[in-house]
Amino acid sequence: MSDGPAKSDIQQIFKRLRSAAPNKVCFDCGAKNPTWASITYGIFICIDCSGIHRSLGVHLTFIRSTNLDTNWSWQQLRQMQLGGNAKATTFFRSHNCTSTDTQVKYNSRAAQLYREKLHHAAAQAMRLHGTKLHIDTGNEVSNDDGDSAAKEDDFFSQEQSAANSQLFEDSAVTKPVAKSVQNGDTDKNELDTGAPNVELALAPSPAPAAPATSKPAAAKKSTLGGKKPAAKKGGLGAKKGLGATKATKNFAEIEAEAEMADKIATSRMEMKIEPEKNPEDE
Repeated sequence: MSDGPAKSDIQQIFKRLRSAAPNKVCFDCGAKNPTWASITYGIFICIDCSGIHRSLGVHLTFIRSTNLDTNWSWQQLRQMQLGGNAKATTFFRSHNCTSTDTQVKYNSRAAQLYREKLHHAAAQAMRLHGTKLHIDTGNEVSNDDGDSAAKEDDFFSQEQSAANSQLFEDSAVTKPVAKSVQNGDTDKNELDTGAPNVELALAPSPAPAAPATSKPAAAKKSTLGGKKPAAKKGGLGAKKGLGATKATKNFAEIEAEAEMADKIATSRMEMKIEPEKNPEDE
């Protein structure tokens, strides 16, 4: 096409894009120095993975060679400039798409969102920049990287120096305050006379205060010779263990009393059973 980019333009763009570290390895398998690209996702892939992408169909991924093909359009170049392996990796991970299966990855919801997002961004860049060769996308490495790195170092050094100066000022403010609190009346004398108080410096330092001694604990009273407490007597309401009581009589006496009671009961029964005498028999 007459309005398409020239071959030299294509080479310059891909030279800058491939200089980025994430674009130096295949997006799918990690092989070094990939020379093929998926325009749909703006990623760089190796020749082996390009065959897998072709089998998925152009509705999912469209493949071009960055070295051999010269029929690139500005829209396609803008997608490569706005894309890149780093941005695609971040987007897929943020949408929990970490599968290494090509079929699963590029048929996922994350892949659909990313290709639509990249296509709209490239169309907007075309309206803004037209056929401008290089655009500021953060995906290219230009020759001014050294200067930008130096500027970044200068920025951090300025921040560090500012922090150090602030720390020095804070310490300078706190030292006079501590000195005034420690010296007490010395500052007052210096303000009155205009000279430091020499007498205070020559005066002997006060003896340190004796540490407060703790009150000795009262000696524990010995119980060796003491009177034992009287045992508590059990009353009528005192509890007994399982209803048991202490036996106070001899078992022989109890047995004799029992036998006597049996004899008395037997004799009484015999007297009741004996028939009464008939008066006629007499």
